[in-house]
Amino acid sequence: MNALPNPSFELPRAGLCATCGHAEVLRSKRSAFLRCARADQDARFPRYPGLPVLSCVGYETAAAGEPQGSFPAG
Repeated sequence: MNALPNPSFELPRAGLCATCGHAEVLRSKRSAFLRCARADQDARFPRYPGLPVLSCVGYETAAAGEPQGSFPAG
């Protein structure tokens, strides 16, 4: 798992998740999925939200200095 945000992450595709501190990228050989870690504690949040997320009551900006993740374009 990698943490977001990442400058190479396509903001229009992910919406708020691209800069949210609760977003995680899960990868397999052929694909990548954006996962909401808030879903672990709060059932109001979908584990794998439909993208782009345009509004979210749980959105929190990622703290500076967090590890960078990436999400492949395409």
